[in-house]
Order: sequence, then structure tokens, then C-alpha cells
Amino acid sequence: MRSHFRQHALGWLVAGLVGFICVAPQIFFITRLGSSYQGIHFFATPNEEAYLAIIHEVLDGHPLVASMPFFEYKNQLPLLPPTMAYGYVLVSIFFNISLVTTLIISKFFLPAFLFFLVYFLLVKLLEDEERNSVCLTAICGGLMVTFGFDLVDYRTLIKYFSESLVPSGFLIWTRPLNPIAGAILLFFFLINIFSFLKNRNTVIKTIVWPALALALMMASYFFSWSLALTILGVLGIWALTRQDWRFIRYASLIVLVAMVISAPYWFVVIKASMLPWYAEAAARIGLWKTHLPHVNKFLTLIFLWFIGLSFWEYRKNGLAVFKKQWWQFCLALLVAGFLVYNQQIITGREIWYYHYVFYTIPIGYVVFLTSGFFIVRPSFKKIWNSLLIFFGLSALTLGIFTQVSAYRSQFSYYESLQKYRPLFDYFNNQAPKDSVVLVNEISNFPATLIPAFTHSNIYISGERLVIAPQERFVHNYMVWLRLQGIGDKEVETYLQKHRAEVAGLLYYQLQSTLGFPDPKFEETLKKLPIEYKEFLQKDFSAELKKYRIDYILSPESFNTQLLREVPTASPVFTVSGMIIYQLP
Repeated sequence: MRSHFRQHALGWLVAGLVGFICVAPQIFFITRLGSSYQGIHFFATPNEEAYLAIIHEVLDGHPLVASMPFFEYKNQLPLLPPTMAYGYVLVSIFFNISLVTTLIISKFFLPAFLFFLVYFLLVKLLEDEERNSVCLTAICGGLMVTFGFDLVDYRTLIKYFSESLVPSGFLIWTRPLNPIAGAILLFFFLINIFSFLKNRNTVIKTIVWPALALALMMASYFFSWSLALTILGVLGIWALTRQDWRFIRYASLIVLVAMVISAPYWFVVIKASMLPWYAEAAARIGLWKTHLPHVNKFLTLIFLWFIGLSFWEYRKNGLAVFKKQWWQFCLALLVAGFLVYNQQIITGREIWYYHYVFYTIPIGYVVFLTSGFFIVRPSFKKIWNSLLIFFGLSALTLGIFTQVSAYRSQFSYYESLQKYRPLFDYFNNQAPKDSVVLVNEISNFPATLIPAFTHSNIYISGERLVIAPQERFVHNYMVWLRLQGIGDKEVETYLQKHRAEVAGLLYYQLQSTLGFPDPKFEETLKKLPIEYKEFLQKDFSAELKKYRIDYILSPESFNTQLLREVPTASPVFTVSGMIIYQLP
């Protein structure tokens, strides 16, 4: 172990630097606020408050997290079991620290660990070559994956250079749960697979770790395990053509053991799929019936680079390159990438394939660097090393720029959220556990903050990762419209002007957000004015109580409208221009 640290000391050092850059905004934020910091961290990554709410649900004694925002569906089976959330909860309990503290600490360790896994995979692929060149290439690869994820998005880079756009969110690998957990497991899996290909160790002794990694991917994130399984399948087909029965046994045992370990997850998913609203819930997160092919430009560009270099090497040295393990492994990575993007051509089903970029960009970087190392470097060593330095520094610069820009642009907003700590304390200390709060249109206050930082649930939510009937979401939206004072005469005009708002809350098919047709939503939108006019004729308090409701959180400016609609609501707490009303 000591020799390993000495041998890879520079890799560990850069991993520490990566972790520090990822967690630094949190440290600076807390330090700068001083006593004003109230435990509401700088969660500037997409949906981070929702992920924190999911973890909080587990800690609150709802192990399946069947319904993060709503009270009513907590005892049913979940759409997606929260496997990785348990890791955060266990760390929090073991070290007796808050979930927020655990989350902040993870922003150091997880990106640093991801860097080192990418670094180590490249070291394995490039082993037995010049040590300094291997180290430089591996460090460049780790930096490109952790900090240079957006280097492939040239349009955004141009906007950054022209100063027409600045990053408003932190690096994607600082977001909790996924995609970071899937990336760590995927690269750990790939290291084990390539190690077996290279060293041919005993099959039984070497299946445990890759099988465990695959099982955890299966139980947590579709996009990581489907890519991992496809890579293993491509390598298995290649082994079959060469009658490599040893690898076929190895791969088969990995899948078998992974399926056994993840069996509880599959049992829950299969049982959940029998629920009456499962199909609609799956469509809301991106399950779509289609046979349309997809072309990923970056993966295609890497494939052309790989094939071009391979042909060049073939012209120089014949068929030898095709027999190299690194070449076969890289080809499997690329082929698997194309397959996961296009399996729907055969199966007729896809699940929001855009999330595959979290993993196809990193494996594309690995293929780019590995093939360049073996084919370009021997003839153009200085040019290759210059490219490594350029890409490594570019990734590092982009990572720092992203973190600094997001910190500067979002600091004031997250500073302003600290004033809501008394409100969260009220719900945690005064309200019964699992009480329900209706958040009535508060500017710059996401309703998901309630389940993220308290033991309470919310009545209205844009988070739809729950197996619930569409009628619940329509009901919620009509409640919201009524609290805004939208009358029967202006509802049609309002819905036309705010179509994007309606679609964001009531869509059936997630792909509709990209312009694809959503006939069920159109039908809902057509009926909505009529249903809303009928809704206005009903007793509002009775309609509210169709679902559990204990409190309404509303800005003071809505006081008159709220009391007119819900006269039985009584104010019990006021903070920062907001009033908590309790319902009898």
C-alpha cells in the first residue's frame, strides 16, 4: 500500500487539488458569512435541493422514498428506489453530523475519487510504457473528465469567451447522488474488467468487485449500468469470436452475481411496474416509445479519430495494433457508446438518452488519450506532450472558471436564503412530522426547500418523480391558480400566455420539453379551463382537504387573497415577510 502511494503520489496530489476546487465555494461561502450562515449551503447544481430532500426522506424513516414531495403516496412502491441516498444517511449517522455537512464533505471526496479512478484506469491502459508520459497522460485524462466535461460544448465555450454567458451552476460532479455515484462505479468497474483482460487472474477471485459495482449501478442509475453492461457484452462477443471461454465465464459470473446482489431492487421495480399509474410516471421521467436513431457528435468525432489513427498504425505496422488489448478495450467502449444511444431502434424504448453524456464524454476522453498515446506519441512526442499540457490546463482553467463564476453570480441569492432558517426550525420543532405545507407563490423560494431542510412535505410541487395519478397534479395547479386570484373570465387567456408554465407542471411525456408531441397534455390543456371554472364553484377549503394539508406558507402581500379563499386559516408564525397559516 505504501509503495502504491509513493508510485502514484502525484496522482493523489492532483486528486486532492480537484477535491479542494470542488468544495472550495462551500468553504468560502460559510467562512464569508460567518455567524450569518444558518446551515443552508450553496446548492448551485441542478435539482440539488430535490436530491437533499430524497436523502432527508430516508433519514426521516421513509426507506423507499416513494413520494418525496407528497404525503399521500409514501407507503407505496417507488418509481426509482433511492439506493445511493443510504450512503449519505449512513455517513451522517455514523459521524453524527448533519446531512448538509455530509453533502459538503462529499463535494471534496467524490470528485477527487473520480479523478483518481480515471487516472488509474489510464495508468492501467498505458502500463509498461515510459512512466513520466503515462503519468502526464493519466493526470490530463482525470482533469478532462472532472473539470473539462464542457470542453466538448463549443457553443457554450464561445459564449464564455465573448462574456455573453457566465456559468451559474457548479461543476456537475459536485451534485449529490448522480451522476457522480454512477461515474465512480463505472470507472471502478472498467478498471477491474481491464485488469482481468491484462493479467488473467483467477476468475472466482476477481468477480467480486466488478459484480458489486455493477449491482450498485443496477440499483441506482440506469445510464451507468446499461453502459457498463453493454461494454461487458461487446467484450463478451469479441471473446466469443476468439473462443475465449475464460473471459466469457468471467463476464457471465459478473452479471449473475450482480443480478443476485441487486435482486431486491429488481423485485421492487417489477412490483412497482404493476401499479396503475406506473406507465404515466415512467413517461414523465423520459421513457418513450420510439425507433428514432441518435447521433452523438462527440462520440462520432472520437470514433473517427480512433479509426483514423488505427488505419495509420495499420499502414505502418500491419495488423499488430488490432491485437493490442488497449485497442480492443477502446473499441468496446466506443461501440457500447453507440449501442446505448441507439438500442431503441430494435427495442422501441428509450429513457431520456441525454443523460448518457455523463458517461460517454468521459469514456470518449479515455479513448482519445489512449489511442493518441500509443499511436501519436511515438512519432510526435513533443507535440503529444504539448497537447496534453494544453488540454489539461484548459480543463483546469474551465473548472476553476466555472466554480468562481457560479460563486460570484449566485452568492447573493444563497446568502438571502439564510433568513429562512427560523421558518425551517418552526416546521422541524413545532409542526408534527410529515405535516404538509402549501407554499403559495414565493419569489426565489423553491418549495422543495421544505422537504430538503425539514421533516415536512409539500402540497404543490414541480417534482414529479412519484407514481401518482395525473389528477393530483391538475388539482394542485388549479389550487395554485385560485390562490393567485385567477378568475373564470381570465383563465383561458392566462393559460395561453403561460403555456410553458402549464406544460412544466402537467406534461405527460418528458420529451415534449424538446418539442416532441404530447397528445395527452394537449387533451388536459383543452379541458383545463372548463374544469377550473367548475373548481371555482366548489368550496375551496373542502377541495384543499382532498389531500392532507396542515399549513399554508404565503408572503404577506397575499394576505387578503388568501384569507378570502381560506378564511379558517390562522397565522401562527411570521418571518422575513412570510406568514405560516395553520389550518384546522
